Amino acid sequence: MWEGVFIAGVKGSKGLPKWPWWQVQQKDEDGEFLQMAALQQNVRTLTNCRIFAGVMAGCIAGLLKIEGLLGVGVFILVTLIHSLMIAAKMEFEVHRHFPKSRDLFVSQFGGGLLSFILFWTLSFDMVHIF
Repeated sequence: MWEGVFIAGVKGSKGLPKWPWWQVQQKDEDGEFLQMAALQQNVRTLTNCRIFAGVMAGCIAGLLKIEGLLGVGVFILVTLIHSLMIAAKMEFEVHRHFPKSRDLFVSQFGGGLLSFILFWTLSFDMVHIF
């Protein structure tokens, strides 16, 4: 009955769902389940990773005196590389940790962009203007 369930990032657990069982929701009709606490933790971790990638991309673009749309391209490149590194760490089984596989690449993009702009202007101003 519980064959093929998704509990806290482990697909195929053969036991009953771990406590609290009422926070487990069915993913789709094929019998997979998502534990909401694990999903929320994954999204919080991804948010922190996006902010970190934005800070690093902003520092890189500012220190190298990259201006205009090329600077935004640096952010997109760093975010894409970081997302691929996270996917590799998950052994490219993103669907086990997020409802949709594309969430790893497009989710929480705005928070990272704001951090990027902040550190891009800060590092650019500190090094090249002052």
